[in-house]
Amino acid sequence: MEVSVVKKAICFCLVMMFVQSSGQAQSGPETTRSGAKNEILSSMVTALPSQPRTAGEPYLPTPAQKFVCNTGYSQTNCNEQVLVLRKALANYPVAQLGSWTWILVRSEDWKAILRSRSLDPDSPAFTYYPKRETFFDEALVTQVPARSPELLLKWNMDREGLLDLAIRHELGHALCNEPDERNAERVAKLLEQRKPVSCEAKAAAKQKSGHHASLN
Repeated sequence: MEVSVVKKAICFCLVMMFVQSSGQAQSGPETTRSGAKNEILSSMVTALPSQPRTAGEPYLPTPAQKFVCNTGYSQTNCNEQVLVLRKALANYPVAQLGSWTWILVRSEDWKAILRSRSLDPDSPAFTYYPKRETFFDEALVTQVPARSPELLLKWNMDREGLLDLAIRHELGHALCNEPDERNAERVAKLLEQRKPVSCEAKAAAKQKSGHHASLN
């Protein structure tokens, strides 16, 4: 009687082991295929090449370029204003600059910063070439009470037009390492006309250490 019970118990264990091993054999390949599929999808996302630019398409900043908001910004305001600036910059070959930082500054802080650098406080943008930085008054990318009407009165153009002018002018300084305002304006005109930029001189020697260039 005891032997019969033991035999039944052994048979039951063998059956259960067979069922478990069979289940693993069926689910194993499916798990492997699923994992492989996920790896393939991941590879496709990371391996997709950037599309070459064709005529009429916007220029794109290089990964080496950064967008920064000066102190006092909320993350939401920073994101919104950077988006406007990025879209405006996409009209021009800013990738030629290589590593560069684009900085937005709150209008309430703007004039004090320019005065500390002996620049015209009414200028809406300036470039500091030694650190490869260009600064923009936030009133160029969003409506700011008092400051926006002030810029409109001085420059006699709407915000979008003034942002475009400021970008072209600062690129005139940056692309050619050019401190001279007239030469920067010449390059800005070439950019406006969608013509290739030609620099009169590569000016590593003529660009003084600590030099600032601004839209006046």
